Amino acid sequence: MNKILSKIISLKVGKAKELKNKEKVMQSAINKTIVKESYLTDIGFKGDDQFNKKYHGGPNKAVLFYSSLTYEKVNEVLNINLDYKDISPLGENILVSDIAEDDICVGDILKLGEAIVQVTQPREPCNVLSINTKNKEMLKTVMKYGYTGWYAKVLEEGVVKQTDNVELVERLFPNLTISKLNKAKSNPKDNLDFIQESVSCEVLGAPFKEALAKHLR
Repeated sequence: MNKILSKIISLKVGKAKELKNKEKVMQSAINKTIVKESYLTDIGFKGDDQFNKKYHGGPNKAVLFYSSLTYEKVNEVLNINLDYKDISPLGENILVSDIAEDDICVGDILKLGEAIVQVTQPREPCNVLSINTKNKEMLKTVMKYGYTGWYAKVLEEGVVKQTDNVELVERLFPNLTISKLNKAKSNPKDNLDFIQESVSCEVLGAPFKEALAKHLR
């Protein structure tokens, strides 16, 4: 029997729009809106988009999860009050309760309504987080504390609803938590054994694996 890990608080999709960065205007799909349900395909939710496909999207980054617990930590560290239930200041597709980066492992197979996904890697954030939240410390804070969220690929397509649970179907690599992977990337010298274990994991996303593997050469 599957184990219920959390509930979906909100489900969010969005198209690329203009995002102002001082005097410049850029395109980004970080700002998403809540929907009651959406069909999850092998490259993401219908109605969702990624503008810079070199770094975002694709089968291994089809879905971005973020935790309400992590949002609260971000708010506390930065002494701010981000509204994250109704919008997506950090660009997530699925906002979850009860679990965070310490509780999810690469390789975890999760059931979301009709769909089944597999966790592939931590998110590797960029400066769009600071631009979108209008907080110059946002990116630095997310990276320093590992408040990244996590990506998943789609094993079975299907409809996901805002009322669905997040169920753990199988845990294949219990040591490879999102939190540990973030710590290994930020402090590789003290985590070489863990990095060796991580890069041997066939599920770990290629960009993240390459970032770790360079410290073993």
